[in-house]
Amino acid sequence: MPTIGAVLAMLLVRHNAPDGGYLGTMESADGVFSAAGAGLAVLLAFVIFAVFDSYSNARSAAGEEAVASQQMYSTAGFFPDQTSTLRGETVCYSRAVIHDEWPAMSDGHESPVVQTWVDRLDTSIQQTKIAGNGQGAALEHWLSLSQDRQEARRTRLGEARPFVPGFVWFVLVLITIIVVAFQCLFADPTATAFGQAVAMSAMTATLFSALTLIWVLDRPFENRGAELHPTRMQASLSVMSRDARLPAMLPCDALGNPS
Repeated sequence: MPTIGAVLAMLLVRHNAPDGGYLGTMESADGVFSAAGAGLAVLLAFVIFAVFDSYSNARSAAGEEAVASQQMYSTAGFFPDQTSTLRGETVCYSRAVIHDEWPAMSDGHESPVVQTWVDRLDTSIQQTKIAGNGQGAALEHWLSLSQDRQEARRTRLGEARPFVPGFVWFVLVLITIIVVAFQCLFADPTATAFGQAVAMSAMTATLFSALTLIWVLDRPFENRGAELHPTRMQASLSVMSRDARLPAMLPCDALGNPS
């Protein structure tokens, strides 16, 4: 639609423009247009790079969180008095991330249910009785994994919020409109309408495609065409659920809500 609108605007300007176009007598018009276009291209490239980096961080954090959760489940076997409790709470944490926090992130929010399981895991490990150097090393490893999981979750939640500020969006859209409007002033009734329409279409489609790419990547957990899904956590949960040592009675339902 933006491309069609720009082409129609150019054809309308062309219909009323003098021979040579409104800027035909300006020797510096091409230079001004090139400078404006180059400035917009640099700005778009910078924002796309930054947004893609943010998107990549969100994807990596989701994977790291899933791996840490699965390893915590395995490490819980070193604490006989709390093995069932820790494993059950780890499974419930994973379920809550998938079914409660992931949908909440589409609105930029976190899940209080997931935080409940974080607190319960911390409480359970604090109540674990440590005997011998082996369990001491296992506890240290558990705490390291827990920290990795927490850091990954914080990163994931942080990237769920818009990365590009509203003012930056305003500047991008404003400069894009300026460049497209400037291009319209080059409309020349002595040139072929088809050729000018193709030129306007190519430029406008490129600019608005770049804006669309930024808009899609800016919210990686919202359904905008490149949504990140909890596939890594689902894979980890599947591995944990197939374990014969998984407690028969879990402290949560299938969606991760405490039972």
